Amino acid sequence: MFRAREMFITVSALALAACNPQATRNDQAPAPDNGTAVATGNAAALPPLPQVQPLVSGPAAPVRTAPAAAALPIPRRIAYAPAPPADTYAWIDRADRISDTIGDAPPDYAFDYDGGVQPYGWDVAGGYRTYAEPVDGGYRYYYYQPGDDAPYLVRDPEYSYGYSGGRVVTVYRDGRALDAAEAQRRADDAARYYARARALYVAADRRERRGVVAAQWAERRAQIASQRAAWDRARAEDAAWRAYRASHDAEGAAQLAAERDRRAQAAQRFDRWQQQGGRDAPPQLYAQQAAFQAQARDAQRRDAAIARDAQLQQQRIQQQQEFAARQQRLNAAAQQAQQQRLAEQQAARQRADQHHADLDQRRQAQQQAQAARQQREVADQRAQAERQQAIAQQRQQAQTERRQAIEQQRAQAQQRATQARATEQAQRAQAHAAAQQQAQATRQQAAEQQRAQAQQRAAQARAAEQAQRAQAHAAAQQQARAARQQATEQQRTQAQQRAAQARAAEQAQRAEAHAAAQQQRQQALAQRAQAHPPHPPEPGHPARPENPRRDPH
Repeated sequence: MFRAREMFITVSALALAACNPQATRNDQAPAPDNGTAVATGNAAALPPLPQVQPLVSGPAAPVRTAPAAAALPIPRRIAYAPAPPADTYAWIDRADRISDTIGDAPPDYAFDYDGGVQPYGWDVAGGYRTYAEPVDGGYRYYYYQPGDDAPYLVRDPEYSYGYSGGRVVTVYRDGRALDAAEAQRRADDAARYYARARALYVAADRRERRGVVAAQWAERRAQIASQRAAWDRARAEDAAWRAYRASHDAEGAAQLAAERDRRAQAAQRFDRWQQQGGRDAPPQLYAQQAAFQAQARDAQRRDAAIARDAQLQQQRIQQQQEFAARQQRLNAAAQQAQQQRLAEQQAARQRADQHHADLDQRRQAQQQAQAARQQREVADQRAQAERQQAIAQQRQQAQTERRQAIEQQRAQAQQRATQARATEQAQRAQAHAAAQQQAQATRQQAAEQQRAQAQQRAAQARAAEQAQRAQAHAAAQQQARAARQQATEQQRTQAQQRAAQARAAEQAQRAEAHAAAQQQRQQALAQRAQAHPPHPPEPGHPARPENPRRDPH
């Protein structure tokens, strides 16, 4: 969160920036001391304007526009952290004050960037920078605090984005602050502009700064003035912005007044030159700046001479130091050689003493080792006797436990065998009785079915025979009286044949029924044999015939 006094150009902030432009940065802005006050509108209290490149002659060239927001890359997205409501207009108001200070004054310089785009630059006293690059519909502005390569505000023809601590904190549209939801939707463009602003700052320091073509500025200045006037209208129509300006109007206004006056005078000089047709050489905008530049060049020459003398003196001192260092190295080498010889002699004595001490230690170690071996042998013998005794006890106990386990297992096996035999006998008896009952029931049922089927077939045969006889009798009555006897004989013969055929059919049916019953009995026997294997009959019970009933046929 940021306090309003950290975001606005206060009196104390400008005073500190004038003394030390690197004292504050956008991402680590310290709160200014309210007790510090520098107070004057005297131009002598401000440092001179930064070095300005003179305007140059020449025709106005076609302007190459910078890429639109959508065409710029997003190297890294930045977070949106809304500013406190009381400070919402701090960012745009600060940039607006810088724009008002610059006014209609021509740019201080121009430089090449991004394949032919030529941004304009203004360096305001105290270290504030402003760059403007042409885009479709106007210019895109970048505003920087002293010593900070990241912008605190970027403005295009429609939107403005406020930054702090590497995050976007507020977004404006035509000078009006947007709510959080709308601002969040502009986060991608904010990230694109933030990355381009940082790259633009580096390019402005590394590229050659050239004077602006006066004819070019004459064509473009009206568009820049129009965008500045748009902010004036927006502030006049926005009560919240007006309230913020009213509560901070006294802060820093006097500190910018002197530079605002000089910039206004430069704009007037350019106006007169333009009104006169622009045929003469471009005007010298800052006369006092030329004197300052001359003084600066003289000071640079004096500083260079002093630096050369200091360099020569430093070289002489360095040569003396090198000679002393060589002597010191030679002395140190001799001293080191002597110390090394003494150290070798002392080391030889120490090695001899160490050798005698090692002999004594080895003899003592051998004696101790022999005593230890004897103790280990005694301990091993005692341990072996104890192990043998323990093994004998374990073996005896194991044999006793095995015998007991074998006896217990044998008794359990006999008990399980007895139980199994009893269970098997019971199961066999139950299965035998069930099989006999099932076979008897099956035989009875089959016999009954066969008998019923035979009776039914016989009845059908008799009925058929009676019907045939009736038909034959009716036919015989219709025949001629003369053939009655012959017909009677033929009918009798035919009746006998049909009776014989009926008896033969009945006998065949009975044979089929008998064969089916026999097959069912064999199947039942096979099933019983599979369920219970055959065993000898118990004594005292005579064997029963397989089929007690005899076939009457």
